Amino acid sequence: MFTRTGVLSLAFTLITGSAAAIDLDTTSQDSIKLAAKTFASSVVAFYDETLKEDLIPGLFSDDYYWWESGLAFNTLIEYYGLTNDSQFNARISQALQHQLGDLDAFMPPNQTRTLGNDDQSFWGLASLSAHEAQLSAPATGSWLEFAKNVFDTQAMRWDDKSCNGGLKWQIFSFNDGFNYKNSASNGQFFLLAARLADLTGNATYAEWANKVYSWTTDVGLVTDDHHVYDGTDDTNDCSEVNRLQWTSNHAEFTEGAALMYKVSNAAQNWTDVLTGFVNSSSVFQGEDGALVEVACEKTGNCDKDQRAFKGIATRSYARAAVAAPLVADSINAMISASAKGAVKNCNVDNDDVECRLTWSNSSNDEWGQWSVESGSLGEVLNALSAVQALLWPTAGFTNGTTNGTSGSANHNASTTGNPSGPSDAPENTGAGSTFAASITFVLALAFATALSC
Repeated sequence: MFTRTGVLSLAFTLITGSAAAIDLDTTSQDSIKLAAKTFASSVVAFYDETLKEDLIPGLFSDDYYWWESGLAFNTLIEYYGLTNDSQFNARISQALQHQLGDLDAFMPPNQTRTLGNDDQSFWGLASLSAHEAQLSAPATGSWLEFAKNVFDTQAMRWDDKSCNGGLKWQIFSFNDGFNYKNSASNGQFFLLAARLADLTGNATYAEWANKVYSWTTDVGLVTDDHHVYDGTDDTNDCSEVNRLQWTSNHAEFTEGAALMYKVSNAAQNWTDVLTGFVNSSSVFQGEDGALVEVACEKTGNCDKDQRAFKGIATRSYARAAVAAPLVADSINAMISASAKGAVKNCNVDNDDVECRLTWSNSSNDEWGQWSVESGSLGEVLNALSAVQALLWPTAGFTNGTTNGTSGSANHNASTTGNPSGPSDAPENTGAGSTFAASITFVLALAFATALSC
């Protein structure tokens, strides 16, 4: 077991033997921060042990795909931004910089065999969070620049050759899933564009957000009643849709819609989209309001990846409430119920935090309670995200910052464009790129060719 600092014992109330519950008063910021620190310390302790063995900054053990490492560091970045506890920042900064890759766009060569667009986006969104939280600047470049680089590389991959558009799941043709166009990749590209539109005021990002959202509705990944389905196959021209629904995909589309509502100055079309998503989120809530991973949780079939989705969801839902106070009451009620449920299903045993997937009383209560060390990184990240999400209503680090200073973004009127999207797609003008798009394309092409040889 890992050695823990004295702060852990302060967060626990003894139950029996060495097992203890975590105290959480959802009305007390001190209580929320202390509980969040408990979970964050557990995640970082596991990372430190992994780093001692593998000596590769930014990676957790081989049990976890690269994308979940990006999720973990994004969660820790926001832990810093929400609590002002900076003790983990040096590790976070080192991890992000080590995983940048040759293009400064989070495409490290050692991840090529499993590198998807959604995987890359997890790290790009983490870099954007680092910019918002004003994490100390990297040795070269900037966190915002790296996120823009991710956007630029993905905009060049937009595939009009099949299904009239969309991002493929995988980046390289030799990877399984190359023909799958999924909501995770397209939803995160939509969210990345919307966040950049909000942060920079550059209308090109808003145009891309409109374009991506339009395509997802046209192809049926997002329905008229704002349910979000998993993906579709471009080998049959996207004529059939996998109707599985995940909390993470739905929440990221909700956050993106909230940001488009914000940058469009509450345009009616985005108001309707946003409220539609919030209303349809009920499919993921138990009777007590806490989140349930409906596609797999009740049947006990969630795999290791899927067991981390609710943490993604609580973050995006909470950020959506900040961007669009119109929907804050209903979202914050869901966050509060989820945080209470998460803490109720976690404890400490022999100085190690253990959590189960279940949060809701109406869900499957047979999920085991395990530590990060024992394979439950996703569950502990979920709990951390849900608890610190309670701090978002008073957070100030996402309010349109540019290079660490208050932004005064002048949002172009075109950002109010119809979510159904214009028939002609906006060009990739290289907004936010620090190197010419043509140079990026040549480098990316050479990179992919070399790795496929």
